[in-house]
Amino acid sequence: MPRFFIGSHQVSNGTASILGADAAHLSRALRVQRGELVVVVEAGQIEHGVRVDAVSPTRVAGRIAWSRPATGEPSRAITVLQAVPAREMDAAVEALVEAGAATIMPVLTRRSVTRPSTERARSRLERWRTIARESAQLAGRARAPEVRVVQTLPEALSSLPHNARVLACVVDQQSAPLARVTTEPSRPVAVAIGPEGGFDPAEREALRDTGAEECHLGPRVFPAWLAGAVAVTLLLCDSGDLDAAVAAAPAS
Repeated sequence: MPRFFIGSHQVSNGTASILGADAAHLSRALRVQRGELVVVVEAGQIEHGVRVDAVSPTRVAGRIAWSRPATGEPSRAITVLQAVPAREMDAAVEALVEAGAATIMPVLTRRSVTRPSTERARSRLERWRTIARESAQLAGRARAPEVRVVQTLPEALSSLPHNARVLACVVDQQSAPLARVTTEPSRPVAVAIGPEGGFDPAEREALRDTGAEECHLGPRVFPAWLAGAVAVTLLLCDSGDLDAAVAAAPAS
Protein backbone atom coordinates (compact mmCIF):
# COMPACT_ATOMS: atom_id res chain seq x y z
CA MET A 1 0.00 0.00 0.00
CA PRO A 2 1.34 3.50 -0.77
CA ARG A 3 2.16 5.96 1.94
CA PHE A 4 0.23 9.22 2.09
CA PHE A 5 1.45 12.78 2.56
CA ILE A 6 -0.34 14.90 5.14
CA GLY A 7 0.18 18.30 6.74
CA SER A 8 0.93 18.94 10.40
CA HIS A 9 -2.63 20.23 10.85
CA GLN A 10 -3.84 16.68 10.13
CA VAL A 11 -2.07 15.30 13.21
CA SER A 12 -3.46 15.98 16.68
CA ASN A 13 -3.60 14.28 20.08
CA GLY A 14 -2.08 11.03 18.90
CA THR A 15 -4.31 10.69 15.83
CA ALA A 16 -3.81 11.37 12.13
CA SER A 17 -6.35 12.06 9.39
CA ILE A 18 -6.13 11.54 5.64
CA LEU A 19 -8.49 13.83 3.75
CA GLY A 20 -9.83 14.64 0.30
CA ALA A 21 -8.77 12.67 -2.76
CA ASP A 22 -6.38 10.50 -0.75
CA ALA A 23 -9.21 9.45 1.57
CA ALA A 24 -11.41 8.67 -1.42
CA HIS A 25 -8.63 6.57 -2.96
CA LEU A 26 -8.02 4.71 0.30
CA SER A 27 -11.68 4.00 0.98
CA ARG A 28 -12.92 3.26 -2.54
CA ALA A 29 -9.99 1.98 -4.60
CA LEU A 30 -7.83 0.37 -1.91
CA ARG A 31 -10.81 -0.53 0.30
CA VAL A 32 -8.95 0.07 3.53
CA GLN A 33 -10.62 -1.50 6.57
CA ARG A 34 -10.73 -0.53 10.23
CA GLY A 35 -7.80 -2.09 12.04
CA GLU A 36 -5.43 -1.89 9.06
CA LEU A 37 -2.15 0.00 9.35
CA VAL A 38 -1.57 2.90 6.96
CA VAL A 39 1.70 4.86 6.73
CA VAL A 40 1.55 8.65 6.45
CA VAL A 41 4.33 11.23 6.20
CA GLU A 42 3.77 14.45 8.13
CA ALA A 43 5.12 17.57 6.41
CA GLY A 44 7.86 15.55 4.70
CA GLN A 45 9.60 14.99 8.03
CA ILE A 46 7.98 12.31 10.19
CA GLU A 47 6.50 8.93 9.29
CA HIS A 48 3.57 7.65 11.31
CA GLY A 49 2.02 4.21 11.29
CA VAL A 50 -1.70 4.83 11.72
CA ARG A 51 -4.12 2.13 12.92
CA VAL A 52 -7.32 2.98 11.06
CA ASP A 53 -10.50 3.34 13.10
CA ALA A 54 -12.66 5.57 10.88
CA VAL A 55 -13.25 5.24 7.13
CA SER A 56 -15.27 7.45 4.78
CA PRO A 57 -14.76 8.81 1.24
CA THR A 58 -13.75 12.19 2.70
CA ARG A 59 -11.76 11.17 5.78
CA VAL A 60 -9.72 8.17 6.90
CA ALA A 61 -8.38 8.47 10.44
CA GLY A 62 -6.81 6.46 13.22
CA ARG A 63 -4.50 6.33 16.20
CA ILE A 64 -0.75 6.70 15.67
CA ALA A 65 0.88 3.34 16.46
CA TRP A 66 4.49 4.42 15.84
CA SER A 67 6.53 7.34 14.55
CA ARG A 68 10.05 7.79 13.17
CA PRO A 69 12.02 10.24 11.01
CA ALA A 70 10.86 10.02 7.41
CA THR A 71 12.71 7.60 5.15
CA GLY A 72 12.83 7.20 1.38
CA GLU A 73 14.46 10.45 0.25
CA PRO A 74 17.73 10.24 -1.72
CA SER A 75 20.94 11.38 -0.05
CA ARG A 76 21.75 13.53 -3.11
CA ALA A 77 19.48 16.27 -4.44
CA ILE A 78 19.56 15.94 -8.24
CA THR A 79 17.89 18.46 -10.55
CA VAL A 80 16.80 17.28 -13.99
CA LEU A 81 16.35 19.65 -16.92
CA GLN A 82 13.96 17.52 -18.96
CA ALA A 83 13.18 18.49 -22.54
CA VAL A 84 9.42 18.09 -22.89
CA PRO A 85 8.81 14.96 -25.03
CA ALA A 86 6.16 15.01 -27.74
CA ARG A 87 3.68 12.81 -25.86
CA GLU A 88 5.43 11.30 -22.88
CA MET A 89 6.02 14.04 -20.28
CA ASP A 90 3.59 12.38 -17.87
CA ALA A 91 5.67 9.20 -18.06
CA ALA A 92 8.89 11.21 -17.73
CA VAL A 93 7.69 12.88 -14.52
CA GLU A 94 6.59 9.55 -13.07
CA ALA A 95 9.90 7.86 -13.89
CA LEU A 96 11.99 10.77 -12.58
CA VAL A 97 10.12 10.79 -9.28
CA GLU A 98 10.44 7.04 -8.86
CA ALA A 99 14.17 7.18 -9.65
CA GLY A 100 14.74 9.87 -7.00
CA ALA A 101 14.97 13.28 -8.71
CA ALA A 102 14.63 16.20 -6.30
CA THR A 103 13.62 18.89 -8.81
CA ILE A 104 12.17 18.55 -12.30
CA MET A 105 12.56 21.45 -14.72
CA PRO A 106 10.58 20.97 -17.96
CA VAL A 107 12.42 22.75 -20.77
CA LEU A 108 11.67 23.66 -24.37
CA THR A 109 14.49 23.08 -26.85
CA ARG A 110 14.90 23.82 -30.55
CA ARG A 111 13.85 20.28 -31.44
CA SER A 112 10.97 20.08 -28.96
CA VAL A 113 7.86 19.00 -30.85
CA THR A 114 5.51 20.13 -28.09
CA ARG A 115 5.23 23.90 -27.59
CA PRO A 116 2.18 24.48 -25.38
CA SER A 117 0.42 27.83 -25.06
CA THR A 118 0.63 29.67 -21.73
CA GLU A 119 -2.78 28.37 -20.64
CA ARG A 120 -2.02 24.85 -21.81
CA ALA A 121 1.36 24.92 -20.06
CA ARG A 122 -0.30 25.99 -16.81
CA SER A 123 -2.82 23.16 -17.05
CA ARG A 124 -0.12 20.60 -17.81
CA LEU A 125 2.02 21.88 -14.95
CA GLU A 126 -0.81 21.20 -12.50
CA ARG A 127 -1.15 17.70 -13.93
CA TRP A 128 2.59 17.03 -13.68
CA ARG A 129 2.62 18.16 -10.06
CA THR A 130 -0.27 15.83 -9.28
CA ILE A 131 1.57 12.96 -10.96
CA ALA A 132 4.72 13.82 -8.99
CA ARG A 133 2.84 13.69 -5.69
CA GLU A 134 1.08 10.42 -6.47
CA SER A 135 4.28 8.81 -7.78
CA ALA A 136 6.24 9.91 -4.71
CA GLN A 137 3.67 8.31 -2.43
CA LEU A 138 3.76 5.05 -4.40
CA ALA A 139 7.57 5.05 -4.47
CA GLY A 140 7.83 5.39 -0.69
CA ARG A 141 9.36 8.85 -0.73
CA ALA A 142 8.93 11.44 2.01
CA ARG A 143 7.80 14.32 -0.18
CA ALA A 144 6.88 15.17 -3.74
CA PRO A 145 9.71 16.60 -5.86
CA GLU A 146 9.31 20.15 -7.10
CA VAL A 147 8.08 20.46 -10.70
CA ARG A 148 8.82 23.93 -12.05
CA VAL A 149 7.17 25.95 -14.80
CA VAL A 150 8.13 25.25 -18.41
CA GLN A 151 11.18 27.29 -19.45
CA THR A 152 13.56 27.55 -22.36
CA LEU A 153 16.90 25.79 -21.95
CA PRO A 154 18.83 29.07 -21.38
CA GLU A 155 16.29 30.16 -18.74
CA ALA A 156 16.57 26.86 -16.92
CA LEU A 157 20.37 26.93 -16.97
CA SER A 158 20.48 30.48 -15.64
CA SER A 159 18.23 29.54 -12.71
CA LEU A 160 20.59 26.85 -11.40
CA PRO A 161 22.90 27.59 -8.46
CA HIS A 162 26.07 29.28 -9.70
CA ASN A 163 28.23 26.40 -8.48
CA ALA A 164 26.05 23.60 -9.88
CA ARG A 165 27.75 20.86 -11.84
CA VAL A 166 25.76 20.35 -15.04
CA LEU A 167 25.94 17.04 -16.90
CA ALA A 168 24.45 17.11 -20.40
CA CYS A 169 23.43 13.68 -21.67
CA VAL A 170 24.16 13.24 -25.39
CA VAL A 171 24.27 10.35 -27.85
CA ASP A 172 27.99 10.61 -28.47
CA GLN A 173 30.42 7.85 -27.59
CA GLN A 174 33.25 10.40 -27.58
CA SER A 175 31.78 11.87 -24.39
CA ALA A 176 32.39 10.46 -20.92
CA PRO A 177 30.19 7.63 -19.63
CA LEU A 178 27.89 8.93 -16.91
CA ALA A 179 28.34 5.63 -15.08
CA ARG A 180 31.98 6.64 -14.46
CA VAL A 181 31.29 10.20 -13.33
CA THR A 182 32.06 10.89 -9.68
CA THR A 183 30.27 13.84 -8.09
CA GLU A 184 31.10 15.86 -5.00
CA PRO A 185 28.49 15.45 -2.23
CA SER A 186 28.66 19.15 -1.30
CA ARG A 187 28.15 20.45 -4.85
CA PRO A 188 24.70 20.74 -6.49
CA VAL A 189 24.31 18.54 -9.55
CA ALA A 190 21.95 18.89 -12.50
CA VAL A 191 21.36 16.64 -15.49
CA ALA A 192 20.20 17.99 -18.86
CA ILE A 193 18.14 15.62 -21.01
CA GLY A 194 17.44 16.52 -24.63
CA PRO A 195 14.34 15.84 -26.76
CA GLU A 196 13.81 12.89 -29.12
CA GLY A 197 16.32 14.26 -31.62
CA GLY A 198 18.81 15.33 -28.97
CA PHE A 199 20.20 18.81 -28.38
CA ASP A 200 21.04 20.61 -31.62
CA PRO A 201 24.64 21.78 -32.24
CA ALA A 202 23.94 25.34 -31.05
CA GLU A 203 22.42 24.06 -27.80
CA ARG A 204 25.36 21.74 -27.20
CA GLU A 205 27.70 24.67 -27.70
CA ALA A 206 25.62 26.81 -25.32
CA LEU A 207 25.69 24.04 -22.72
CA ARG A 208 29.47 23.76 -22.98
CA ASP A 209 29.76 27.56 -22.71
CA THR A 210 27.98 27.42 -19.34
CA GLY A 211 30.44 24.78 -18.11
CA ALA A 212 28.25 21.73 -18.72
CA GLU A 213 30.06 18.42 -19.19
CA GLU A 214 28.84 16.10 -21.94
CA CYS A 215 28.29 12.46 -21.03
CA HIS A 216 26.50 9.42 -22.40
CA LEU A 217 24.28 6.73 -20.88
CA GLY A 218 25.95 3.73 -22.47
CA PRO A 219 25.69 1.77 -25.73
CA ARG A 220 21.89 1.76 -25.90
CA VAL A 221 19.65 4.68 -26.85
CA PHE A 222 16.93 5.44 -24.32
CA PRO A 223 13.71 7.28 -25.18
CA ALA A 224 13.70 10.89 -24.02
CA TRP A 225 11.11 10.22 -21.29
CA LEU A 226 13.26 7.45 -19.72
CA ALA A 227 16.78 8.85 -20.11
CA GLY A 228 16.49 11.20 -17.15
CA ALA A 229 15.47 8.42 -14.78
CA VAL A 230 18.42 6.32 -15.95
CA ALA A 231 20.78 9.25 -15.36
CA VAL A 232 19.42 9.88 -11.87
CA THR A 233 19.79 6.20 -11.00
CA LEU A 234 23.43 6.15 -12.13
CA LEU A 235 24.26 9.26 -10.09
CA LEU A 236 22.53 7.95 -6.97
CA CYS A 237 24.36 4.65 -7.37
CA ASP A 238 27.65 6.56 -7.48
CA SER A 239 26.74 8.34 -4.25
CA GLY A 240 25.93 5.07 -2.46
CA ASP A 241 22.27 5.98 -2.14
CA LEU A 242 21.14 2.65 -3.60
CA ASP A 243 23.10 0.57 -1.10
CA ALA A 244 20.28 0.65 1.46
CA ALA A 245 17.12 -1.43 1.15
CA VAL A 246 13.60 -0.21 1.92
CA ALA A 247 13.37 0.51 5.65
CA ALA A 248 11.15 -1.99 7.45
CA ALA A 249 8.24 -0.58 9.42
CA PRO A 250 8.55 -0.72 13.23
CA ALA A 251 6.52 -3.33 15.09
CA SER A 252 3.15 -2.01 16.20
